[in-house]
Amino acid sequence: MSLNWRSPGGLRDDIALNFAGRAPNVIKVVSTEKPKASDTLPEKPVLVEAINLTYRTMERRTRLYRNLVVCVSLTLFGSLVLALIFRKWVVLTGWLATPLFVGCFYHLDTRTIRAWRDGVLALRDKRGLDVMQLEQTLAAMRYIPAATLRSMFITLNIEEPET
Repeated sequence: MSLNWRSPGGLRDDIALNFAGRAPNVIKVVSTEKPKASDTLPEKPVLVEAINLTYRTMERRTRLYRNLVVCVSLTLFGSLVLALIFRKWVVLTGWLATPLFVGCFYHLDTRTIRAWRDGVLALRDKRGLDVMQLEQTLAAMRYIPAATLRSMFITLNIEEPET
């Protein structure tokens, strides 16, 4: 038998009432609340966590580059179209925004790489990540661009942690 009720705070609590064994007058209350993820899941292996961090970083860099291409394209094309429509070549000064977009891209990309590097080095120092094994594992994955991966790993110091 299951009993569903609303608490005074408006939250719904599910309580399953089970009759325990042979004694019908003993009621066992079992909560159907799901356990928290931090209570039941073991910690991820350090290599898996580093691979996920690298993958998320590469996705973020790809998104940044795509946004750069869209901004530059729209600015160049939009300036040209507006210059042709209004017949004023002053509107083409919008092309001067291109270096600004590229500079912002490089700044954000550098911050993204620095955050990834700090995360990998923290995993190496605190949880014993083998950076060479991470690099070999990621290099074996064919869908990850090798040149991008190499450029990311150049920023790491592959020295052994001090003990």
